[in-house]
Parts: sequence; structure tokens; C-alpha cells
Amino acid sequence: MDTNQSTWLQVEAWFHSQGWTPMDFQKETWVHIIDGKSGLVNAPTGSGKTYSLFIGILLDFIIKNPNHTSISQHGLQLIWVSPIRALAKEIQMSCQRAAEALGVKWQIEIRTGDSTTKERQAQLKRPPEVIITTPESIHVLMATKGYPNFFGTLKTIVVDEWHELIGSKRGVQTELAISRLKGLIPNLKIWGISATIGNMDEAIEVLLFPVQSSDRVLVRAHVKKDIELHSVYPDIIEEFPWAGHYAPRDRPPVACGGCECWPPSTSSRALPPRARLPRPSSSPSPGRPS
Repeated sequence: MDTNQSTWLQVEAWFHSQGWTPMDFQKETWVHIIDGKSGLVNAPTGSGKTYSLFIGILLDFIIKNPNHTSISQHGLQLIWVSPIRALAKEIQMSCQRAAEALGVKWQIEIRTGDSTTKERQAQLKRPPEVIITTPESIHVLMATKGYPNFFGTLKTIVVDEWHELIGSKRGVQTELAISRLKGLIPNLKIWGISATIGNMDEAIEVLLFPVQSSDRVLVRAHVKKDIELHSVYPDIIEEFPWAGHYAPRDRPPVACGGCECWPPSTSSRALPPRARLPRPSSSPSPGRPS
């Protein structure tokens, strides 16, 4: 059994051990990454977009570096751009778990505005294999002395939540960073992740502008989800306050999903009564024509 097949089976075995099953769009993305393609993954939230890319990057690394376990440091391999800084820790944990499961000794670190000076200096001296960062922090790295050497081993850049960045100032920052990195590393693979986006063709064109059309791919996840809607109405709809601010009164039924299981003692009827504003008088105001 060759390295490619054995590694693929190892990935599927790990997925099954977690109670998961690799989805078609994930496996399709893995193949494209191994083939050296760049592209955009379009999948709904919670469907496994992170592993659709990171597992493929790990597979590509293992296949091309069969003796990777004997090397302690591989240099920067992946930049993961996340516009939402609060998600950086979650992405780091997910990637670290997958790397350890496949026996890849990668150091996965975060570099944002919250990183300490000590952490930043350590990353410059000994670059981790994966940096999870923001568009702003990439430009800070590019303003560092000797930055071409820092990025010299980079293989892939992933732009998460592309639908949040495109058309914004931070999106332009990302495009500029990609342009410079592609100039430094002609074989750089560029991938984007998007959950919901209307102008798909434009999104791909903007993100993958340095990549030839023949090397671009779009991976769509055809995931069927059952959607269940509950309409929540206030207990008394005839007495909306004129000044608004009626949401706090209806907080319990909203928190309970609109069902009837909320205890009577804490129902919206048991909440303190609203301050009722006087209704407008039917008589004309002074100075106003009747």
C-alpha cells in the first residue's frame, strides 16, 4: 500500500473514531489540494469546512514529505486568515487535534493584536508551521525586516469567512497580502472558505486573481438540512408600548424556542408589568389645526 492510500485510510479511520463520516465535498477538496489546485469551498455553517481544507493540507504534506517525523521543524507551511479573532482559538484547537491524530508534528500558533511581544518575537525567530492570524497582522509581518525569509517555506494561505471580507477594507488588505505572497512564492496555493455568498463568480475572481483559470476550482457542499421555524408572539399583542422596548418582556418564550414548556411562574405573564405610556389624546394639540 502506498503512502497516499495508507494516509487516506488513516484519515478516514480517525474520522470514524470521532463519530464522523468524511463528506463528499471534504474528500473532493482534499484531492484538489493534493493536485496543487487553488479554490473556494462553499458550504453551510457547521458542515466541516475547516477540516475540508486542513486535512487536505496535512495529506499533501505527508505525501510529499514521507520522512516528516524525523524533522523537528519544517518552517511556515500554512497561514490561516480569520477575520473573526474570537474564532482563532477554536480553529487552533481543531487543527492541533487533527495534526496530532495523523502524527504530524506541527506547531500551530495564533498571531493577532492580542499576542504578546514575547510571542511575536519567538514566532519570528522560530516560525511555527501554522499561523492563524488576521488581515492586519499579515501586513505587520510583511513590514518586518527579512520577511521574505519568514514566508519562504509557505505552501498555502487559507482565507476564512471570505464573504465577510470581500468588498471591505480588510478584504482589500487580504488581497494585497495575497498578491505579495504570490509574487514571493509562485507555487502558493490560495483557498477561501465561504458559508453564504450571492456573487460567487465575483468572489472567486477577487480571491484567486493571481491564479490561472485552469488551476481554480469551486467546491460546493450539497448538504440537505431540515429547517424548522417557530413563530413567537407576545402573550398580549394588543398592548405594545408606544416607545418600543417590548423584547425584555417576551424574553422567556423566545429563550424557550416558542414552546409551551416554560414554567408558569416565570412566564411572560408573571413578569413585572410594563410601564404604560398614555395613549395620544383624541383632542387636537394647542396650536395645531384641527
